[in-house]
Amino acid sequence: MNNLPHFDRNLGFMNETEQAKIENSIVAIAGAGGDGGLLAVELARMGVGEIRLADPDPFEAENSNRQALCTADTLGVNKAVAVGDHISKIHPKLNVVTYTEGITRDNTGEFVQGATLVIDETEFTMHALGVMLARESRARNIPVLTALNIGFGALTTTFHPEGKTLEKTLGLSADDSIEEIEKQQVSLSKWLPYLPKYADIAVFEKIAKQEKSAPSIATGVAAAAMLGSTQAFLNIVGDSNNRPKPVYAPRAHVIDPMTMEAKTVKFGNVSHYRHLAGVLVRNATKRTPKASY
Repeated sequence: MNNLPHFDRNLGFMNETEQAKIENSIVAIAGAGGDGGLLAVELARMGVGEIRLADPDPFEAENSNRQALCTADTLGVNKAVAVGDHISKIHPKLNVVTYTEGITRDNTGEFVQGATLVIDETEFTMHALGVMLARESRARNIPVLTALNIGFGALTTTFHPEGKTLEKTLGLSADDSIEEIEKQQVSLSKWLPYLPKYADIAVFEKIAKQEKSAPSIATGVAAAAMLGSTQAFLNIVGDSNNRPKPVYAPRAHVIDPMTMEAKTVKFGNVSHYRHLAGVLVRNATKRTPKASY
C-alpha cells in the first residue's frame, strides 16, 4: 500500500488486502459530469491509484443543480480537467489522466488499456459511444460498470466481459459497425428497466420523443455515486473475504430514497413496461406529483 494516513479509516470495513487492491487499481471513467464526476470523487476517497477521466464538455450553468464540481470557479472549464484537479487534492498520490476530447474511435483502446474497471457514464442517447467502450473493454477482459440516476434514485449494473453484452441489452447486433450503430434508434425501454412510481408521465413522453433531455437532480446523482462506487469496490476486490459478487447484466440494482425501495430488476421490456404500467395508473388516478418541464 501507499502507507498514506488518508485511507486508514477505510480499515475496519475493509481489510489491508482489499485496500491494497484498491490503491493498485486503475479506473477509467468515460463521462465526468454528474454521476461520473461524483463517482470519481468517491473512488479517490476510497484510495484508487489511477483515475482516467474522459469528457469533451465544459461545465455550464445548467449543470449546477446536480454536478458536484460545477461551481462559479469551474464554469467554462472542461469537466475532466475540473474533476481531475479536485480529486488530485483529495488523494496526494493519485495518478489522474484526462482526455479532454472525450472517448473517440482513436483513443478508446488506449483509454481502457490496463484498466481494472471501466465506468461508462456517457450519454445514453449516444449509444454508439457506450458500444465502442464496451467492445474495447470486452476485448481486454475488463468489466464495464454503469450507474444511472433516475429521479431521486438510481440503478447500476456491471457488464461482465463474458456475460450479456451491451449490444444485446440494447437490441443491437454485435456484427454491426459503430457507423451502423450510430444510425440506429434505441428505445428508452432498453435503458430503463425501472421507472419511479412518482414520475409525471408527460415528462417521460417528451424524453421518449427526444423533445427534451432527461431531467436530473442532485439526490439521484448522489444515489448513483453511492451505488456505483460500492459496485466498483466489489469489482476491484473480487468475491473473496465473503464479499458478494457485483450485480451483473442483465440484472441491475435499484435504490430510490423517495419510495424507500431497494431491489434488483432485469433489463428488458418486461420490467420497463411493468413499471410504466404502475406510473400510468398513478397518473390516471391523479396520485402523481405534477412536474414542470
